[in-house]
This record gives sequence, structure tokens and C-alpha cells, in this order.
Amino acid sequence: MTTRQDPVKVLHVFGRLERGGAELRTLELAEAFQRDCVRSDFLVLSGLDGILDDRVEQLGGRVIKCRLDARFPGGFRRLLREGRYDVVHSHVHYFSGPILMAARLAGVRSRVAHFHTAIVNDRSDTRRRRAQLAVCRALLHRAATDIVAVGEGAMNAWSPRWPADPRCRIIPQGVRVDRLRRVERVRGRTPTVVNVASIQPLKNQLRLVNVLRRLVTKIPDVQVQLVGREVGDYGQQVRSAVASAGLSDHLTFVGEVNEPISLIASSHLMILPSLWEGVPCAVLEACAVGTPVLASDLPGTRELGRHFPHLQVLSLQQDDETWAAAAANLIRQEAPGAVEAEQFLARSPFVFDRSREAHYEIWRRSRALA
Repeated sequence: MTTRQDPVKVLHVFGRLERGGAELRTLELAEAFQRDCVRSDFLVLSGLDGILDDRVEQLGGRVIKCRLDARFPGGFRRLLREGRYDVVHSHVHYFSGPILMAARLAGVRSRVAHFHTAIVNDRSDTRRRRAQLAVCRALLHRAATDIVAVGEGAMNAWSPRWPADPRCRIIPQGVRVDRLRRVERVRGRTPTVVNVASIQPLKNQLRLVNVLRRLVTKIPDVQVQLVGREVGDYGQQVRSAVASAGLSDHLTFVGEVNEPISLIASSHLMILPSLWEGVPCAVLEACAVGTPVLASDLPGTRELGRHFPHLQVLSLQQDDETWAAAAANLIRQEAPGAVEAEQFLARSPFVFDRSREAHYEIWRRSRALA
């Protein structure tokens, strides 16, 4: 007679469960496991509700609001003791160091730091900030049993010497095939460009407005859709720039949508002039459905470009005219068909089932350590 084993209990740590690439891909992983195999809870450091909270509860997990204040250390210890987690999987960049050290002191055997971006410091480069990062890095180095990154750029940002560390592993994120097969790839006659990203400075939509000013001289009926939530006052800055440029008839603010992949598939081009990324999920989804992409020349987009020939990267140092000319050429070219696009995906490292199995291999190792 075999003994039924309890599910592996994983506690994912995020700032807030908003509709971002890291949050969505992690939630999809959690949804891909039967409840008797892996049980995933989500700890939210902001203490705020998020748009994805309901999805966690639907899969049988908990969203635990544990605000990062003076009461956090004690509350986190109690949570780990009472929850009896096998794994703490932290997605909060270098602050994963303090999180994982606390998990280590609480006796959690498997402690995973997960890097989703290739930027080292996304704030002001002050002496205090550098000291904070140094402390967090030191704690992460001491406390992590596994260090995971979505791509080479994100891992190199952690350490260029990562291949010598057996804890380090690149696990490319994947796109679920069932999502792709529900999509209707019907592109209308009007040339349509889509930008799927939260509207904030690092996504660089103001640069996109400048590119659009030149693109309309080449393709007069082009339409651009911005798909994503507006962060702070940056959305208003973009709206003002659109109005000042006389482009209001060419650009639409769509806002957040539950499933943007249909909008991506029905567009003639995706454009992403981001200042930095890890491996951008929206670009991967566009590649997977056969929509041509023009994106900033960043480590993550270069990684995708090795596997998807309909992705073109361009330096942000190139002028707006060069960007507009590249966009026009991609719009006019014939896009890959659905079958061809799925073949590109299947031959790439970005296969969802492989990502799921790689994560499970790490998580279930906690049982061997018991």
C-alpha cells in the first residue's frame, strides 16, 4: 500500500498581485498543478488588494496581506510557523534577501529567489540605496537555496559568474498552448499597432508617441492601441503628448483587459520601446501568435529574437524616423501563420510545460531535504 503524500506547500512573495508579467506567469504555474500536488499561497508585502486576488482564491490558495512595516518580522515568522510551508519562493528582486533569510531562520528548507528583470537598481542611485542593495544581495547569497531567472540578462544582472554557482538556473517562462488555440488570428484591413504594457515611464510610451508622428506619414491610416493600466500621472503625460501631436484619431487608450492575447493576435505589429525588461511576456505572446514585433534592443528581447524571426530589436539610441521606418516595414511584411508560429514556439525554450516541470523539480526537492 502506498502512502498518499501531502501537496508541496509553496508561499510566493510579491509586492502586490497586479496584472504584470511576473504575477500572471506565476499564477498560471500555480493553476497548472492539481491541488493534491502543489498548494500555492501568495504573500503580498504592500498589504493592498490586487486585481488577481480572486484567481488565487479560485485555485484554492490564500492571498495573505502582510504589510512591510515594523510588525512584519513577527508576523512573517508566525505565518511561516503556522503555514508549515515547504518552499518560500520570493519574486521581489534583491529584497528577496531579507525575505529568504527570515525563512531560513524560521526553518523553511527550500528558499527560492526569482529574478524577472535585467535591471540592478530601478531607483535613484544614492549612497544609501547602494548600501541597501549590498545588504540585500549579501542576505540573498547566504539564504537562497535556489536562484532562478527568466533569462540570461536577468541572471547576469545578479552575477556574471552565475554559471559557477550550482544554485543558479535559468527557467524561461512559457505560453500555455491552450491560450493560443483559443485565439482567432483575424487581422482587419486597417493597419493596427498594439502596445501591451502598463503605462509608466519604464515602458516608454512617450517615445512611442514620437515614433507614431513619423509612422503616420508612411502609413496614414495606422491605428495604435495602448493596452494596460495607467500608473501615476504618466498616463496623463502621454495623453497630453498625443493631443499636442494631433494624433488623437490614431491612438486609443484601451485600459486593462483580462486577456490581451486576442488584441495582440489581431494586430499587424506589436511595438515595445521599453527602457528595460526581463523577458517581456507580451512580446513572447506576440511571437507565439505570429504577430511581428519591434522592440527595444535589450537582453531579454535579444534572447527571444534568437528563436522568433518575426521579432526585430532596435536600439533606443536610433532616432524616431528609424523606428518608424522599421515599424512600417514590419506592418507591410507577411506575418507567420498560426501553424508556423506554433512551430517556432515548440522549438524554443519558451514552452510552458517545461517551465512547469522545472519549477516542480525545485519545489519537490524540499521533501528530499526533510
